Amino acid sequence: MAKKQKKKSLYKSSLLIFFLILLILSEAILIYVTSSLKLYENGNADSYMKALVTDIKKACVNGRANDYFKYPSKTSEFENTSYKSGYAKLFKENKITYVEDKEDVNKYDVFAGKIRVATVSLTSKKENRLGLLNFNKYKIKKIDAYNSNGIFSVDIYASDKYDIYVNDIKVTDDYLEEKVQIEGYSEIYEMVDLPYEKHFTITGLTTKPKITAKENENKIEVTSSGLEYNVTSYFTTDDKDKAFEKLANKDYDPLEFAKNWSLFLTADLGGPKYGLYKLTPNLIEGTSLYKRAYDWATKVDITFTSRHTLDKETFTNIKVSNYKIYSDIAFSVDISFEKNMTIANGIKRADKFNETLYFVYYEGAYRVVSMQNNGD
Repeated sequence: MAKKQKKKSLYKSSLLIFFLILLILSEAILIYVTSSLKLYENGNADSYMKALVTDIKKACVNGRANDYFKYPSKTSEFENTSYKSGYAKLFKENKITYVEDKEDVNKYDVFAGKIRVATVSLTSKKENRLGLLNFNKYKIKKIDAYNSNGIFSVDIYASDKYDIYVNDIKVTDDYLEEKVQIEGYSEIYEMVDLPYEKHFTITGLTTKPKITAKENENKIEVTSSGLEYNVTSYFTTDDKDKAFEKLANKDYDPLEFAKNWSLFLTADLGGPKYGLYKLTPNLIEGTSLYKRAYDWATKVDITFTSRHTLDKETFTNIKVSNYKIYSDIAFSVDISFEKNMTIANGIKRADKFNETLYFVYYEGAYRVVSMQNNGD
């Protein structure tokens, strides 16, 4: 009886072990089939990248950016944060997207908002599961992070009369990329004291910085487009009185010179050398404009202009606008008008004047440094 009982117990144990093995095998097969179906479902680069950027975001937000990115140990002197916290903030606050490289189907640029943070290169191999499913299995080949110049790198364009601050720290010329002269005044920088326009580049930033500007402790407006900041916006107005309030010498009418110049070009100004000496008090000897006027009066037969008489209402459609103040001695202004005349055969003609004139106060008078034609 005991022998029979022992045999029965052994049978039950064997049966239990068999069912346990069967259960384990079933679970393993189920896991294998499920994973195979998942691999098949994700067996394209787009699906892989969707999952990858999700994982990258989780890692960065949780302070594990170094799971995916290599980054410098040193940050900019303009901040006291770290790359780890910078990436956490960037990925937490922005949508993460990717764009396929047009020339390499296995390369993708990853963006956090509008900031390109990395390029991901993938590699793949073909796999077969269950004898039916054929697909590509992807994995990361390499990730190149765009952080050699920081997560953020900004360009600042500003007049040198302004003090520029990044996160409340003053920017010095150590960060100066370029120093350029104001358009229209390049010929006279050695003669008069005029501001330059500076281009600063600040790198090594891990968060988007605060950019401010001051002039004699007065705050100046800073405009931005993406990571480009501009503080070169000069005071502009269409009101002559408001413009000249900003200038040291206030008694001048720029329209008078424009009219005289137009009359000079058609031999209507009067006086020796077709009126040249009525212009020279408002020109600077040695400049291209001065030479142009002198050559016109002395080297060109100005009498070749068509015989004509000026109409009684000589100047019409006069517009004086867009005064731009560069300093207390320099300004530009847009002037346009029509000069009306009748040619000898009775034909009416209107000469159009449409120029930007660049003035500077030099040796006791406002003088035109250069003129820029603005078309008809």
